[in-house]
Amino acid sequence: MADTPRPASSATAQPEVPDDPSQQILPQATLEPVPVTGVPMHWEALRQERIGDDWTLSGEVVLYYRNYILHADKIVYHQPTSAVEATGHLQLEGGPNDTILTASHGEMNLDQHTARFYDVAGSFGVRRVGHSQIYSTPDPFIFTGRVLIQTGENNYHIVDGSMTSCRLPKPDWELISRSIDVANGKATTRNSIFEFLRVPLFYLPFIQHNLDENGRESGILLDGFENSGVKGFVIGEQVYWVINRSMDITVGAQYWSKRGFAPNGDFRYRGPGIDALTVRWSALLDRGIEETLAGAKTPTLQNQGGADILAFGRKDLTPHTRVAGSIEYLSSYIYRLAFDENLAQATSSEVQSDLALTHAHRGFIPSISFDRFQSFAGTNANGEPVTSVPEARILHLPNVRFDAIDRPFANTPVLWGVGSSIGDLERAEPTFHARNVGRLDLYPHIEWPIHVGDWNILPQLGLRTTQYSGSQIPDLTGANNGVPLVQHNPLNRSDLEVSLDIRPPAVERDFTLSHLNRQLRHVIEPEVFYRYVTGINNARDILHFDTTDIATNTNEAGFSLTQRFYVKPLNPRPCETEAPCEPPAREWASWQISQKYFIDSDFGGALIPNRRNVFDTTLDMTGVAYLTSSRNIAPIVSRMRFEAIDNLRIEWDLDYDTKAGRLGANNLFAGYSFGRTTIGLGHALLNAADETGSQASLIQSHEISPFLYFGKPSDVGLSVALNSSYDFTHGALQYGGIETIYNWNCCGLILGYRRFALGSLRDETEWLYGFTLSGIGTAGNVHRSTSVFPAPEVLKYQY
Repeated sequence: MADTPRPASSATAQPEVPDDPSQQILPQATLEPVPVTGVPMHWEALRQERIGDDWTLSGEVVLYYRNYILHADKIVYHQPTSAVEATGHLQLEGGPNDTILTASHGEMNLDQHTARFYDVAGSFGVRRVGHSQIYSTPDPFIFTGRVLIQTGENNYHIVDGSMTSCRLPKPDWELISRSIDVANGKATTRNSIFEFLRVPLFYLPFIQHNLDENGRESGILLDGFENSGVKGFVIGEQVYWVINRSMDITVGAQYWSKRGFAPNGDFRYRGPGIDALTVRWSALLDRGIEETLAGAKTPTLQNQGGADILAFGRKDLTPHTRVAGSIEYLSSYIYRLAFDENLAQATSSEVQSDLALTHAHRGFIPSISFDRFQSFAGTNANGEPVTSVPEARILHLPNVRFDAIDRPFANTPVLWGVGSSIGDLERAEPTFHARNVGRLDLYPHIEWPIHVGDWNILPQLGLRTTQYSGSQIPDLTGANNGVPLVQHNPLNRSDLEVSLDIRPPAVERDFTLSHLNRQLRHVIEPEVFYRYVTGINNARDILHFDTTDIATNTNEAGFSLTQRFYVKPLNPRPCETEAPCEPPAREWASWQISQKYFIDSDFGGALIPNRRNVFDTTLDMTGVAYLTSSRNIAPIVSRMRFEAIDNLRIEWDLDYDTKAGRLGANNLFAGYSFGRTTIGLGHALLNAADETGSQASLIQSHEISPFLYFGKPSDVGLSVALNSSYDFTHGALQYGGIETIYNWNCCGLILGYRRFALGSLRDETEWLYGFTLSGIGTAGNVHRSTSVFPAPEVLKYQY
């Protein structure tokens, strides 16, 4: 082994390439000045000899230079010129592009970053870790060539070669070319032939491959065609533009033969930290479809077009100040219902927008926000949307808040905090409109955490005052179909709030499960609470905009009982470190039951009989509306989680109304994974209080959603996904889909089928297809919103 600095010197001339069919287009190397002090180098070899300034190394030679490692059977190193000649099993690794290449022989000038390799195969963006190779970029560049010429640092020319993103030596696809240039972070070739599975398919006059670590390149995206029962024959195209390293935009349009043009696109920005902004839009310039409306004899032209624009993001202005929000504009619910690719989104009639500027420092949080809630709710007797019903809107423009997080009062154990807000509010419905209503809300409160042994007691005291610039007169008789009368008389609401939360010591017991080699711990966590609110004698006269306005008098007590089951190995394996360690305990299952008892059954006169009443005291345990008359007992709320069996998870949420004698809600999710397969079932049942005119009614929903996933979209080999949604209330299949993917080494084929059945507005069948080439993209009509496979973050039960 030797460590030698190399003095400055001129380089030797490069030999010509023998039998080179494109010799006349080979670029000429540009010499770079050699560093005066040289760059240290060392090597390992079984044999070495020196004659003058030439070193001859042979036998398992490994030469280290900067961040390069060169392997060969024999290396001749000329020290004054830094020239290296390597023969026999030549292999070069390292460099800024994570280069790995093999060749029969080659010559290099290390200081001038010039080289020439023969019979070469290699890659940029593939790093060797131990005996494995990993991708260091999203899109690696893999190539072969009869000759590889390096003309400067990160500049190469490949003669009679190929490029691909597949692993060698048998790539699924490759581009064959006489000449490939690599410079400025891009690989460029002209007049190439595309081969798939060794079969030439078509000629490409120009191809450019991005070698940057972000893996992005502006250009025209691959798109396919589709045939839909609602849209007709669909063709389109998109253009992708990399604005800079932080921003990109995709703009395109489709033509639907049955409906018209549908522009679409998205904009993405990612800044420092977690700063980000995403804008997505889609629209349809609908020329209409003929439909025969109920009671009509002749069809009329119905326009179902519209636009849906969504923007969401966050910007940190200072370490304590940020602006964040999500803003959506939907011009027509019918457009979403008829054409949205996602079932949950298509059946959602609500649009929420909010934008907030928040400053949080030392527990004090001033903020200003702008909120807009829009609902297109309205159904007929068949449960189908009524398109003629205008939307309901609730606006907070703006809402200014100041909050102080609970903190010690002087040097006492008492904690104090405050919440306050002032805003301009508006609520508009088809027969009701409250404009420019000002609201000032102030809520100071104190609490005193008390710890007596294992007992935890938390008494709280609060005062609340709310001033409104407008009010309402409720329609108690139903003469105005239940719609209140808005008046501009100011109104003040003040109350005193007292609560007590008691948590006794948890009760636990350990059991030994010898046959399972497990120790089981059963823990019972009880909780008892009491709450009293008084002073609100005008709750019926308050306009409702959000949860601040649904406070009422109450005198209530309740309990919560939670059972938890933990397990850990009975005979754990020895620790791998000298430090003492305990085997981690895992929660097998948990079950929480809670209920309230209302001592004040009409909530200080706020309750209106035979109407749908929603108060904050009913919302804090369940989101299911159930209060239509005076009552002393709330529904029983049950929340269960079960993971006692490996790879099996069950979540079961149940609300049972003992007074009505029915389930208010029954939601179940069960998923089980074995090998590459996940099978599961989703079930949702709802019986909630609704309101039709001036009378309380019952709204019902009952759906079941089975699913089966075998493999993942990125797995090599076969993967299959099936899911569906059946509506028992209307006795119809809302959605069904199947998708099959077969992936080779670096390409894949996708085939699938989907069907939407959402009443008379949408009965659509769609065939899915796609062909994916690694490093190029996917051609077809399968994308994130149309895929039957769930998003990776949703498929959390796949192990």
